[in-house]
Amino acid sequence: MRTVKGKVTWIDIRRPTRDDLDFLKKLHKFHPIILDELLHFSTRSRVEAHSSYLFLTYHLPVYDESMKTSRRAEVDFLITKTHVITVHYEDLEPLDIFFRSLSNNVHVKELALKHDTSRLIYYIIQEMIAFSMRQLHHVQESLSYITQEIFKGREEEMLQRISYVKRDVMDYSIINRPQEILLSSLVDVGNKFWSHGAEIYLNDLVGDHLKTAQNLENYRQVIESLEETNGQLLSAKTNRVMQRFTIFAFLTFPVFLVVSVLQIDYVNNLMSSLPFSFWSISIGSVIVVIALIIVFKKKGWL
Repeated sequence: MRTVKGKVTWIDIRRPTRDDLDFLKKLHKFHPIILDELLHFSTRSRVEAHSSYLFLTYHLPVYDESMKTSRRAEVDFLITKTHVITVHYEDLEPLDIFFRSLSNNVHVKELALKHDTSRLIYYIIQEMIAFSMRQLHHVQESLSYITQEIFKGREEEMLQRISYVKRDVMDYSIINRPQEILLSSLVDVGNKFWSHGAEIYLNDLVGDHLKTAQNLENYRQVIESLEETNGQLLSAKTNRVMQRFTIFAFLTFPVFLVVSVLQIDYVNNLMSSLPFSFWSISIGSVIVVIALIIVFKKKGWL
């Protein structure tokens, strides 16, 4: 647990325990069910207004290198008129950055802690939205790499990379989209809990989140276009291979035809009586094949 005090107080709890819940019970009259939920991961984002506090569950995407996709991280908020309590189950970069800013920058501390808790909530969530935006950098880097490599004849590799990026964009979107509804709800609930002065800050959060959603949508359209382009290249490559196999099969047709004819008893007996018959037939077949190759090359089929 770490605490930063000012006119309002921020309490940050990592990996909550029963002792932490006992502390929160003494701090404020939080409902026991709400406190019990802090020990468990929640599958949905929500904001709830109670008589003297707000309960908020916020999810943010965190990129997992081992899984090559984004996973869900959760931050629970208990918000009173004088305290903001954040509860999370792992170390989170945006909260660590904000804590260092409050500890090392007097100006930031005054901005966040000198007014009511709505201002503190604004700066915490703004830091998490900025973190979510940074989490899209690896998507941008992957798209840049695919764009540069897609025309270098490595369609199979690009197909795999495109599939990873598509899954990541989808997982990120599943995590990120519900937060837009949550922040819009927070505007309505916050106006009643604080005052109308908080509305401008809460609406600003909605706008910042919208920028993240717009970037994500742009990346989704780009990766779909790259997938279509790569699919066309792969199809063209497959068609070229099939065309060559067809041509090679046609080139060997004269040889197979001669062999089939020679298997007829009458023809076989006749050819056996002729001098140099084997070599004549072999050379003739080779000449036919070479002639066909020349014709195909002139036509541009080879």
